Amino acid sequence: MSVEELARRFGVSAETVRRDLVVLSDDGVVHKVHGGAVPPRSTGEDPFRQRMGHNVPAKRHIAKNARALVRPGDTLFIDTGTTTLMFAEELAGIEALTVITNSVEVASVLSAHEPPAELYLLGGVYNSDNRQTVGALALAQVDLFRAARAVLTIGTLDAAAGAMDYNIEEALVARAMIGRAQSALLLCDSSKFNRISPFAVAPLSAFEALVCESTPEGDLGRALGEAGVQVVC
Repeated sequence: MSVEELARRFGVSAETVRRDLVVLSDDGVVHKVHGGAVPPRSTGEDPFRQRMGHNVPAKRHIAKNARALVRPGDTLFIDTGTTTLMFAEELAGIEALTVITNSVEVASVLSAHEPPAELYLLGGVYNSDNRQTVGALALAQVDLFRAARAVLTIGTLDAAAGAMDYNIEEALVARAMIGRAQSALLLCDSSKFNRISPFAVAPLSAFEALVCESTPEGDLGRALGEAGVQVVC
């Protein structure tokens, strides 16, 4: 829809519409284009390094709150994502952790901690953008482990569809980790709420808790409650 049409419909100036579209675009509600806005893109994600700069305060808040749920001696699966990378950075100082991950970035961060975690880096097909391993070999190696908790990030979250991702290989790794963990912890900022991406990860009931920076409301909030998912903000 064009800026002019929005201004006419809402009875405000074009400048007001442009300012509001910037805010809505930053929140992921619309995708701002020249002269107006279109529905948010759902066909894929931006490159990993670019996503590292998105919603940084929210992701840092989520990472700190998720750290409080980890105990010395825990065994964790951690998948690839910008939020789980920040979570890994927050784990310094927790003793006797064992971490299984498909993320070279997560492994690198954890190896520099003091005390260092016992690390297992899954093999498989290497993706240079996310610096992760995926594919049949990675999935087979997940089955060699058993963890107290899988700590995961996703592409989108919806009341009916549950947790989803833009990449089928990443979705399959996340699903495999959930299957080999006693419980699953979902790290997800509010820009991913009430949106759809192509590949299913798991229903809401698969997760013990959702760690976010803003309490989900409406259908998503009700669905999380009905599924017994603890919301940590």
